[in-house]
Amino acid sequence: MTESTVPRTEPGAAPEEDEKSDLRVVLQFFIVPMALVIVLVAVFFGLQMARSARPDPGATLESLRSYEGFLAHWVGDLKRWQSGYDLSLLLRADDGKEAGRLVPDLSRAFREAGGSGDLKLRRYLALALGRARDARAAEALREGMKDADVQTRLYCAWGLLSLGDRSALGELRAAVADADPAVRKVAAFALGHLEDRDAVAVLLGALRDPEEDVRWNAALSLARLGRQEAAPVLIDLLDQAAPQAGGAPGGERSDQAINAIRGLALLKDAGARERLNRVASGAADPRVREAARLALTAYASE
Repeated sequence: MTESTVPRTEPGAAPEEDEKSDLRVVLQFFIVPMALVIVLVAVFFGLQMARSARPDPGATLESLRSYEGFLAHWVGDLKRWQSGYDLSLLLRADDGKEAGRLVPDLSRAFREAGGSGDLKLRRYLALALGRARDARAAEALREGMKDADVQTRLYCAWGLLSLGDRSALGELRAAVADADPAVRKVAAFALGHLEDRDAVAVLLGALRDPEEDVRWNAALSLARLGRQEAAPVLIDLLDQAAPQAGGAPGGERSDQAINAIRGLALLKDAGARERLNRVASGAADPRVREAARLALTAYASE
């Protein structure tokens, strides 16, 4: 009789396999998820610390001007514009002390960027100088108003408006005749904001500008200066920007209508009263209606 072959089980084999199985369960459902959580928490707190850390002003500006390192060829521009972002955080500081300390270096970097032809950097620095709101930035921004680059001229005009420095009135008057309509628009608004009474002739000419926004900003500035010639343009702006009931309220058009109403309130133009009454009772945007009602009280006080 032939003896049947029966597979033999080695002593201890089953418990060892059970131990490996248990280890896999522990790894899969406990250790791996815990490690993942630890990594995510570490990344989160690392990012929070990086966000809360204030960059050093001098080092930030130097990094913005040039980046040198092993990977400079590939990530140089990225690192420079990260420095630009850090610098913008400094310039938005509430106390403005950091920005004030940076102004001389910003002005020097602005001029150097013009000499080297780095337009991106020069444009950014023009914005930075305006945000610094320090009178010492005006000289560099006035120089920038003569740039061939349109964006640089635009940012310099905005910067001079932000500074409120009357030493730049000559450059801003000249900019009302700039080849670029955006520059003309900002310059026309700035002259009214700075209450430049010597700019009346320039602003009157801008009322005939082919660009609508330039005409409107010139009219708003003339209204600030008490010039009745602005009234027809402001009435036209109000008619276009204040949709009646049933129209779509809000947005940029409503803001334009409110500005037109404020200008007309300053002038107290007799021809505008009818329009203001109509807007006060029927404009789609409640903010516009309220602005018109307030303007009519100025007429009533005469």
